[in-house]
Amino acid sequence: MKEIYAVLDIGSTTIKLLVAETVSANINILFSKKIPSHGIVKGNIKDMDAVVKDIRTIVKECDNELGTTMKSVALVLPSNDAKIYLGDGITKVNSANDRVGVEDVLRALKLSRRFELSKNEDVVSTIPIRYHTDTKTMEKIPLGVKSASLKADTMIVTARKKHLYSYLGAVEQAGLSLLDITIDAYASAKEAFDAAYLQEGAILIDIGYRNATIAFFEDGYLKYLSQAHVGGFDLTKAIATAWDIPLDKAELYKVKYGTCEKGLGDDDIIHTIKKDDELINYTQADLSQVLCDAVTDMMGQIKAKIDVINDGRNYETLIVGGGGELPYLDQVATKALGSPVRCYRPETIGARDMSYVPALGMIYYINDRKELLGEDAVSLTLPDISSTMNLRLKGLTKAKTEEKHKGRFKRLMDTFFSEED
Repeated sequence: MKEIYAVLDIGSTTIKLLVAETVSANINILFSKKIPSHGIVKGNIKDMDAVVKDIRTIVKECDNELGTTMKSVALVLPSNDAKIYLGDGITKVNSANDRVGVEDVLRALKLSRRFELSKNEDVVSTIPIRYHTDTKTMEKIPLGVKSASLKADTMIVTARKKHLYSYLGAVEQAGLSLLDITIDAYASAKEAFDAAYLQEGAILIDIGYRNATIAFFEDGYLKYLSQAHVGGFDLTKAIATAWDIPLDKAELYKVKYGTCEKGLGDDDIIHTIKKDDELINYTQADLSQVLCDAVTDMMGQIKAKIDVINDGRNYETLIVGGGGELPYLDQVATKALGSPVRCYRPETIGARDMSYVPALGMIYYINDRKELLGEDAVSLTLPDISSTMNLRLKGLTKAKTEEKHKGRFKRLMDTFFSEED
């Protein structure tokens, strides 16, 4: 069976849908699309009907292009209000001949979540960091290893219930079941960083429309997560303020002519205004200066978040996200942060936009967990290239209240952690 997964990334300005086939460590893109989103403000769903309509629109386009009817997706959840905890769970190996099996792994992961959360938060995902058998410590799932017991060290990601359940509800109301879920910061790292950087230390800056997420990874897991209330909107607003023009026109100029490149000439006139009977011309060089100043201010706020973990070392630092789609932004960021910065652009054919980084990373995340998810946990099956796509449906019961969402989400978690204590 071909391993084909669909990933939905619901953002404040766009909704992205990525459908990909995994072949060993490679990803083949079958469909990628982003459309404007509605009803979401600063990562929070304000108009459920509008969000559901957008999801149905982009899924329908995918269905038409691939000739199928999609039923399940993996979801990338915005990192707003996400929290990170460390846990560990230990269990006796009950499999035949004391060989570690899937049920043993699931039980150890479930036991690692045994701590008290606040009444307003719930678990998004439980991510294994390393496993311990009687004689070995390893990062890969130790299936088949002989051991009397199994211990799992985990990273547990939580989010506000209202935030989490609203996104789950939007997916469900759009007629889709949930394959898996994690936050965008962790998913992005799966695409952008090599494993060595995640061990040695790395910083990921995800610039969105109104917020930037700062994530620090070390020893193979996410250690620090914070939000700065700056994003691509602030760059647009800076242009609108400096040139006294509407935001929509400022956004157009940013997208069409925006760059942080220095040394541009004054010949390329972008905009002209009349002030006190005098014509004032604004050039691409003027636009570059406005953007450089705005990016410097943005990085100042981001640096304040990074300084919390500053120990004098320089870490591999990457910028991802649609808000970072600006030529030479990394040069300004390097100067402002005082350490080397790179803007990461995916090299995967069909998804080379910076805004697709979380969705691509989610594919790798699912691929890493496929032994736990099971062979049937795919979004689409393509047994024959000439045949119509069939779907593997993991149905979920529709719910209308937050309490019902809680119960349905618990059932989803029990799909992964179904072993009785």
